[in-house]
Amino acid sequence: MTSTLPWHPLLSSKSQRFHPSTNKLFFFPSPTTPTSPSSFKLQAFRRSDFDGFAKRIKSGEAWRDAWRSANNGFELFLYETKKTAERIDREYDVRRRVDSVARSASDRAREFDRDYLITQRWRSFTLDFSQNWPRYRKQFSDFLDTPLGRSFGTIFFLWFALSGWLFRVLIFATWVLPFAGPLLIGALANNLVIKMI
Repeated sequence: MTSTLPWHPLLSSKSQRFHPSTNKLFFFPSPTTPTSPSSFKLQAFRRSDFDGFAKRIKSGEAWRDAWRSANNGFELFLYETKKTAERIDREYDVRRRVDSVARSASDRAREFDRDYLITQRWRSFTLDFSQNWPRYRKQFSDFLDTPLGRSFGTIFFLWFALSGWLFRVLIFATWVLPFAGPLLIGALANNLVIKMI
C-alpha cells in the first residue's frame, strides 16, 4: 500500500512579485522547479514494514533490542550519575563534610548516652523483660480467658484491622522479613543451642 504525493514547497521553489497597483502578491514558478514526473514522492508505511515488525516481535528480536537499549540507557545513566557525583565531590568537598558531620553526630550521641545512661537502662530493661517474660505471658493469657479479656481482644483486633494498621504491618513485613528473617532465624537457633547445652 503506497501513497504518492507530489512535493510542493510553499515559498522556496516559486518566486514572488508584488504588484503595487493591485496590492497583491503573485507567485511565479521558478525556472529550477522540477517537473511533475521527477517530483519528490512521499511514501507512507508499506505492508512489508508491518510484516517485518511482526516477525521481529514473534522471534523475540524486538524484545531483545528493547532490553538491550534499556540496559544501555541504564548503564549510561549510572555512569553519568557517578561522574556527576565525583565532580560535585571534587568541587564542594562533600565527602569530607559528610564524614565530619557523621563523626560529630556520633560523638554527640555518645555524650548524650553518657549523660542519661540510655544504653545501660535499655540493657537492664531487656534483661528484666526476658527473665520475666514467661510470667507476663501467663498473666496476659489468663486475662484473655476472662469475658472482659475476650471482648477487649475482639475490639482491639477490629480496630487494628479497620484502622489500616494491620495492612501497614503486613506491607512493612513484606519488605523487611526477607532481609531480617535469616538474621532472626540465626539468633533463634543460637539461643536454642545455648539453652539446650
